[in-house]
Amino acid sequence: MTSLYVMNKYFTSIGAALAVSCGCLAAQTNTIPNLGLGGGESDMHTHFRFQGVPTNANIVSVSTHLIVDKAATNGLNFFAVQVNFPNKTWAHGGPQVNTGKELANWGGLVNRGGGSKDYTEVNWQEDLMLIECGIDKPNTVPFKWDRNCEYILNVERGQQVQLPAGTNEHFHVTAPARTMWEWKFSITPVGPGKETFTSFLYDSADHIRSFYLWNESGYGSHSEEQHTRWSLPVYRVAGSTEDKVPTGWTRF
Repeated sequence: MTSLYVMNKYFTSIGAALAVSCGCLAAQTNTIPNLGLGGGESDMHTHFRFQGVPTNANIVSVSTHLIVDKAATNGLNFFAVQVNFPNKTWAHGGPQVNTGKELANWGGLVNRGGGSKDYTEVNWQEDLMLIECGIDKPNTVPFKWDRNCEYILNVERGQQVQLPAGTNEHFHVTAPARTMWEWKFSITPVGPGKETFTSFLYDSADHIRSFYLWNESGYGSHSEEQHTRWSLPVYRVAGSTEDKVPTGWTRF
C-alpha cells in the first residue's frame, strides 16, 4: 500500500506541489486525481470547498474522479461527493467500508443545522415533500470496489417525475402525490471488468446550489488511517453541455 500513496504524499510534479503549498489549483480540464485528503497530508482537514462557482449557477451535474489509497480496517470509512440543494436539502454519495464490508451510499436529508441534528430532528411527513431516498434500493447497499483503482463519481439531474401518493415503506408515513426531480448518482470504474453502482433519489429542487468532496471516519476509525486522491470536479449548468471547472479549492 504502497507506491501510489507514497507518490501522492510527496506530489512528484512541481505543479501539484505548488497546489499543496498554496491550497488552491488553477482551473484545468484534466481529471487526474491528485488532490489528497487524509493521513500523510500536511493539512489534515477532511473536506474540499471549491472557488469560482457562481452562487446563482443552476448546476445540474457534478463529476469527480476518486482513488482510495488507504482505508481503516475497522469502523466507518466514507468517501463522498456532497451536493446542496436550494430548498435546504442535501445529498451525499460514494463508496464506503463499514466494519470491513464494502458498500455504496446515495442519500440525503433536510438541513436542520448540519451534523447529527439532520438525522435526529427529521419530520418525515414534511420532509418527504422536499426529498425522498431509497425508492429503488436502500440508501446503503453492498458494492464491490477496490483500493488503488480509479472511479468516476457523478451526480446528474434526470426527469421531472410525479411520485404517487402512498405510504413510505421505510418510515411508515403517508405522503400525497408530489412533483419531484430525479437525481441519479453513479460510481463508475475507469477501465473494464468492474461493476458500476447507480442509484436515485428525488428532490423538489431543480438544481444544485453548491458541492463538496470529503472523507469521513467514525465508529472506531480515524481520518489519519485514510487517504484519498480526488480530481478537481467539473460541473454543468442547466441548458449547457459545457463542463465548467472551479478556479480553485481549499481544505476545511
